Amino acid sequence: MITAHVVNAHNKHLYENEFDEFLRRRHDFFVHQKHWRPPSPDGRELDQFDTDAATYLLGIEDDRVVTSARLIPTSEPHMVSEVFSHMCEKSGVPRRPDWAEWTRTFVVPDKRTAGLRGTLTQLCCAVMEYALDEGLAAVGGIQETYFMPHHGALKWRAEPMGMAREENGEWYIVAYIEVNEAALASVRKILRIGNSLLVRRGIQTQFVENMKDKTVVFDMGIPVLA
Repeated sequence: MITAHVVNAHNKHLYENEFDEFLRRRHDFFVHQKHWRPPSPDGRELDQFDTDAATYLLGIEDDRVVTSARLIPTSEPHMVSEVFSHMCEKSGVPRRPDWAEWTRTFVVPDKRTAGLRGTLTQLCCAVMEYALDEGLAAVGGIQETYFMPHHGALKWRAEPMGMAREENGEWYIVAYIEVNEAALASVRKILRIGNSLLVRRGIQTQFVENMKDKTVVFDMGIPVLA
Protein backbone atom coordinates (compact mmCIF):
# COMPACT_ATOMS: atom_id res chain seq x y z
CA MET A 1 0.00 0.00 0.00
CA ILE A 2 1.32 3.45 -0.87
CA THR A 3 1.71 6.42 1.39
CA ALA A 4 0.85 9.67 -0.40
CA HIS A 5 3.15 12.51 0.60
CA VAL A 6 1.72 16.02 0.14
CA VAL A 7 4.38 18.21 -1.48
CA ASN A 8 4.10 21.91 -2.28
CA ALA A 9 6.28 24.98 -2.74
CA HIS A 10 6.77 25.35 1.02
CA ASN A 11 7.92 21.84 1.90
CA LYS A 12 9.49 20.68 -1.38
CA HIS A 13 12.94 21.05 0.18
CA LEU A 14 12.07 18.11 2.43
CA TYR A 15 11.59 15.91 -0.64
CA GLU A 16 14.55 16.77 -2.88
CA ASN A 17 15.40 13.17 -3.77
CA GLU A 18 11.80 12.01 -4.05
CA PHE A 19 10.80 14.99 -6.21
CA ASP A 20 13.75 14.41 -8.54
CA GLU A 21 12.72 10.76 -8.84
CA PHE A 22 9.15 11.89 -9.56
CA LEU A 23 10.31 14.15 -12.42
CA ARG A 24 12.44 11.37 -13.91
CA ARG A 25 9.56 8.91 -13.75
CA ARG A 26 7.34 11.53 -15.39
CA HIS A 27 9.88 11.81 -18.19
CA ASP A 28 9.93 8.06 -18.68
CA PHE A 29 6.14 7.87 -18.81
CA PHE A 30 5.07 11.02 -20.67
CA VAL A 31 8.07 11.22 -23.03
CA HIS A 32 9.19 7.65 -23.70
CA GLN A 33 5.94 5.73 -23.14
CA LYS A 34 3.20 8.20 -24.10
CA HIS A 35 5.22 10.34 -26.53
CA TRP A 36 3.34 13.44 -25.41
CA ARG A 37 6.42 15.63 -25.15
CA PRO A 38 9.92 15.81 -26.64
CA PRO A 39 12.81 14.43 -24.61
CA SER A 40 14.46 16.71 -22.07
CA PRO A 41 18.28 16.82 -21.99
CA ASP A 42 18.33 16.30 -18.23
CA GLY A 43 15.85 13.42 -18.25
CA ARG A 44 13.25 15.28 -16.16
CA GLU A 45 9.76 16.24 -17.33
CA LEU A 46 8.47 19.70 -16.37
CA ASP A 47 5.87 21.94 -17.98
CA GLN A 48 4.48 25.46 -17.57
CA PHE A 49 2.03 24.30 -14.90
CA ASP A 50 4.70 23.21 -12.43
CA THR A 51 4.41 26.46 -10.49
CA ASP A 52 4.05 27.38 -6.83
CA ALA A 53 0.28 26.95 -7.28
CA ALA A 54 0.72 23.18 -7.73
CA THR A 55 0.36 20.60 -4.98
CA TYR A 56 1.76 17.13 -5.60
CA LEU A 57 0.85 13.79 -4.10
CA LEU A 58 3.83 11.46 -4.37
CA GLY A 59 2.80 7.85 -3.91
CA ILE A 60 5.70 6.10 -2.22
CA GLU A 61 6.07 2.38 -1.60
CA ASP A 62 9.22 0.49 -0.62
CA ASP A 63 11.18 3.77 -0.58
CA ARG A 64 10.44 4.68 -4.21
CA VAL A 65 7.95 6.88 -6.03
CA VAL A 66 5.51 4.54 -7.78
CA THR A 67 2.66 6.92 -8.65
CA SER A 68 1.75 10.60 -8.49
CA ALA A 69 -0.82 13.34 -8.93
CA ARG A 70 -0.51 17.08 -9.52
CA LEU A 71 -3.36 19.30 -8.31
CA ILE A 72 -3.82 22.92 -9.39
CA PRO A 73 -6.73 25.26 -8.51
CA THR A 74 -8.76 25.88 -11.65
CA SER A 75 -8.80 29.58 -10.72
CA GLU A 76 -5.12 29.51 -11.77
CA PRO A 77 -3.88 28.86 -15.33
CA HIS A 78 -4.13 25.12 -15.84
CA MET A 79 -3.96 22.59 -18.64
CA VAL A 80 -7.66 22.65 -19.47
CA SER A 81 -7.91 26.44 -19.49
CA GLU A 82 -4.74 26.96 -21.53
CA VAL A 83 -4.67 23.94 -23.87
CA PHE A 84 -7.97 22.05 -23.88
CA SER A 85 -10.62 24.75 -23.45
CA HIS A 86 -12.17 23.65 -26.77
CA MET A 87 -13.15 20.38 -25.06
CA CYS A 88 -15.42 22.13 -22.54
CA GLU A 89 -18.20 23.03 -24.97
CA LYS A 90 -20.90 21.59 -22.71
CA SER A 91 -20.21 23.32 -19.40
CA GLY A 92 -17.40 25.79 -20.09
CA VAL A 93 -13.92 25.88 -18.57
CA PRO A 94 -14.08 25.58 -14.76
CA ARG A 95 -12.41 28.49 -12.99
CA ARG A 96 -13.07 27.92 -9.30
CA PRO A 97 -10.58 27.85 -6.42
CA ASP A 98 -12.36 24.83 -4.93
CA TRP A 99 -12.08 22.80 -8.15
CA ALA A 100 -8.69 21.17 -8.68
CA GLU A 101 -7.22 20.06 -11.97
CA TRP A 102 -5.68 16.61 -11.54
CA THR A 103 -2.85 15.79 -13.96
CA ARG A 104 0.56 14.12 -14.27
CA THR A 105 -0.55 10.75 -12.94
CA PHE A 106 1.48 7.67 -13.77
CA VAL A 107 2.01 4.22 -12.29
CA VAL A 108 5.40 2.55 -12.68
CA PRO A 109 5.24 -0.54 -14.92
CA ASP A 110 5.74 -3.18 -12.22
CA LYS A 111 2.85 -1.73 -10.17
CA ARG A 112 0.27 -1.72 -12.98
CA THR A 113 -2.39 -4.35 -12.40
CA ALA A 114 -5.83 -5.08 -13.76
CA GLY A 115 -7.28 -5.45 -10.27
CA LEU A 116 -9.36 -2.71 -8.69
CA ARG A 117 -7.28 -2.62 -5.48
CA GLY A 118 -4.02 -1.76 -7.20
CA THR A 119 -1.74 1.27 -7.08
CA LEU A 120 -3.95 3.46 -9.28
CA THR A 121 -6.94 3.01 -6.98
CA GLN A 122 -4.72 3.69 -3.96
CA LEU A 123 -3.68 6.99 -5.54
CA CYS A 124 -7.31 7.80 -6.30
CA CYS A 125 -8.13 7.20 -2.65
CA ALA A 126 -5.34 9.57 -1.58
CA VAL A 127 -6.50 12.26 -4.00
CA MET A 128 -10.09 12.02 -2.77
CA GLU A 129 -8.94 12.11 0.87
CA TYR A 130 -6.79 15.20 0.24
CA ALA A 131 -9.56 16.92 -1.70
CA LEU A 132 -12.06 16.27 1.06
CA ASP A 133 -9.64 17.45 3.76
CA GLU A 134 -9.00 20.68 1.84
CA GLY A 135 -12.67 21.49 1.22
CA LEU A 136 -12.61 20.95 -2.53
CA ALA A 137 -15.82 20.40 -4.47
CA ALA A 138 -14.40 18.61 -7.52
CA VAL A 139 -11.20 17.19 -9.00
CA GLY A 140 -10.49 16.18 -12.58
CA GLY A 141 -9.40 17.51 -15.94
CA ILE A 142 -8.21 16.11 -19.25
CA GLN A 143 -7.92 12.32 -19.14
CA GLU A 144 -8.03 9.24 -21.31
CA THR A 145 -11.59 8.00 -21.69
CA TYR A 146 -10.66 4.62 -20.17
CA PHE A 147 -10.50 6.35 -16.79
CA MET A 148 -14.26 6.94 -16.88
CA PRO A 149 -15.19 3.25 -16.29
CA HIS A 150 -12.62 3.20 -13.47
CA HIS A 151 -14.36 6.17 -11.83
CA GLY A 152 -17.63 4.29 -12.21
CA ALA A 153 -16.18 1.18 -10.59
CA LEU A 154 -15.22 3.32 -7.59
CA LYS A 155 -18.82 4.58 -7.51
CA TRP A 156 -17.59 8.11 -8.22
CA ARG A 157 -19.74 10.65 -10.03
CA ALA A 158 -17.72 12.10 -12.94
CA GLU A 159 -19.28 14.89 -15.01
CA PRO A 160 -17.95 15.46 -18.56
CA MET A 161 -17.40 19.09 -19.54
CA GLY A 162 -17.75 18.24 -23.23
CA MET A 163 -17.41 15.53 -25.86
CA ALA A 164 -14.58 13.03 -26.07
CA ARG A 165 -12.04 13.64 -28.84
CA GLU A 166 -9.28 11.65 -30.46
CA GLU A 167 -5.72 12.95 -30.22
CA ASN A 168 -2.80 11.00 -31.71
CA GLY A 169 -4.73 7.75 -31.76
CA GLU A 170 -6.08 7.99 -28.18
CA TRP A 171 -9.42 9.25 -26.90
CA TYR A 172 -9.59 11.98 -24.27
CA ILE A 173 -12.29 13.76 -22.33
CA VAL A 174 -12.44 16.61 -19.81
CA ALA A 175 -14.36 15.47 -16.75
CA TYR A 176 -14.54 16.41 -13.07
CA ILE A 177 -15.34 14.15 -10.14
CA GLU A 178 -17.57 15.20 -7.26
CA VAL A 179 -15.76 15.27 -3.91
CA ASN A 180 -17.76 14.00 -0.95
CA GLU A 181 -17.62 11.64 2.02
CA ALA A 182 -19.43 8.88 0.13
CA ALA A 183 -16.78 8.88 -2.61
CA LEU A 184 -13.99 8.45 -0.07
CA ALA A 185 -15.91 5.77 1.83
CA SER A 186 -16.53 3.85 -1.38
CA VAL A 187 -12.88 3.69 -2.46
CA ARG A 188 -11.72 2.86 1.06
CA LYS A 189 -14.21 -0.02 1.14
CA ILE A 190 -12.79 -1.33 -2.15
CA LEU A 191 -9.25 -1.11 -0.77
CA ARG A 192 -10.37 -2.59 2.57
CA ILE A 193 -8.76 0.19 4.57
CA GLY A 194 -9.99 2.65 7.15
CA ASN A 195 -6.80 4.59 7.68
CA SER A 196 -5.40 7.72 6.04
CA LEU A 197 -2.93 7.33 3.16
CA LEU A 198 -1.70 10.93 3.41
CA VAL A 199 1.59 12.05 4.91
CA ARG A 200 2.03 15.77 5.61
CA ARG A 201 5.40 17.20 6.61
CA GLY A 202 6.50 20.77 7.15
CA ILE A 203 4.65 23.97 6.27
CA GLN A 204 1.67 23.74 3.93
CA THR A 205 -0.74 26.35 2.62
CA GLN A 206 -4.44 25.68 2.40
CA PHE A 207 -5.48 24.71 -1.12
CA VAL A 208 -8.73 26.69 -1.29
CA GLU A 209 -8.14 30.34 -2.18
CA ASN A 210 -10.01 31.91 0.72
CA MET A 211 -7.50 30.26 3.05
CA LYS A 212 -4.40 30.98 0.98
CA ASP A 213 -2.87 33.44 3.46
CA LYS A 214 -2.94 30.89 6.26
CA THR A 215 -0.42 28.14 6.75
CA VAL A 216 -0.47 24.86 8.57
CA VAL A 217 2.58 23.45 10.32
CA PHE A 218 2.48 19.71 10.93
CA ASP A 219 4.31 19.04 14.18
CA MET A 220 4.38 15.40 15.28
CA GLY A 221 1.36 14.80 13.04
CA ILE A 222 -0.76 17.49 14.72
CA PRO A 223 -1.90 20.32 12.42
CA VAL A 224 -1.58 23.82 13.87
CA LEU A 225 -3.10 26.79 12.00
CA ALA A 226 -0.75 29.78 11.84
